[in-house]
Amino acid sequence: MSNTLIRLSIGRTNGVAHYGVLLRGTEPLTACATHSSDLAPIGEHTAHQTCQSCTRALLVLTTPPHPGELDTRPAAGAGKSAAAHRPIPGHLLGYCGKTLDARTATGRRACANCAHLTQTLDALRRRAGELNLPATEPCHSDDDMLWTLRDAGSLAFGHRRNSVTGQTYCGEGQLDRPNPGAHECPNCRRLWAEEETFRQMYTLPALRAHATAWDADMHGTFDDRAWLLEPGDRYTLSGCDEAHHVVAVSRHRYGSRIDLVVYLPGEDRVTDARVHRDRLLCIQRPFGDDSANTSPAMLREP
Repeated sequence: MSNTLIRLSIGRTNGVAHYGVLLRGTEPLTACATHSSDLAPIGEHTAHQTCQSCTRALLVLTTPPHPGELDTRPAAGAGKSAAAHRPIPGHLLGYCGKTLDARTATGRRACANCAHLTQTLDALRRRAGELNLPATEPCHSDDDMLWTLRDAGSLAFGHRRNSVTGQTYCGEGQLDRPNPGAHECPNCRRLWAEEETFRQMYTLPALRAHATAWDADMHGTFDDRAWLLEPGDRYTLSGCDEAHHVVAVSRHRYGSRIDLVVYLPGEDRVTDARVHRDRLLCIQRPFGDDSANTSPAMLREP
């Protein structure tokens, strides 16, 4: 028996959205153990705010584990006797939502909140059987993808995303969701075409030569969170065999993801990428204090 994991909410147009399944003869079953017979299916792109526990549960269900994944880790900056947290696969983020350290936990006390989400997910799997999960967001984007502005209608223009700034190329506002069938914003198209010409003429040839000359003996290798990425780094992550050479990084202080411009040697292209700020990566970085300035080609200023 299999069931599809869907979004559920009490409100039709707004409120809190949960991930769960509909089982015959019972109330909806959610990943965070929220109980209500009024929960009903909602669409994928609505004005609802997603339950934080359900967001972490979806990461647990959809992220491949990092090679050498540890069973427990302490919270970032915690002492040796701190509580042991269960990490979300492929992340330095606990089931409870705390940012974790890269080292293993030595404390005997287990985090109660991590244990609670573990129990609710085990109950979900046990009662729902095999889960059909939503499609996961790829780690690097389709260069032709168009996006809709937040709170925009279905007939609004589709915009290009500038990963150097995390905004639209035309500067009209915050991007919300992909909208591949939209008419393209003329200003975004013009500015993106200028940037793409620069990438093809200058950035791509320089990065192609840089990747060819990459020498593993000249770089330190370590596992850490994506928030620490710098231009000039190369990284890999679970679920993708491609090496990513970082050209530019855009961090958003209160955002859960960072925007990147990367070179993909296997596909021989420069493209945009987005990763969770706490995603666990295998990072290679040039030795020396000037590693942040080792990017072989710079993007034009936005």
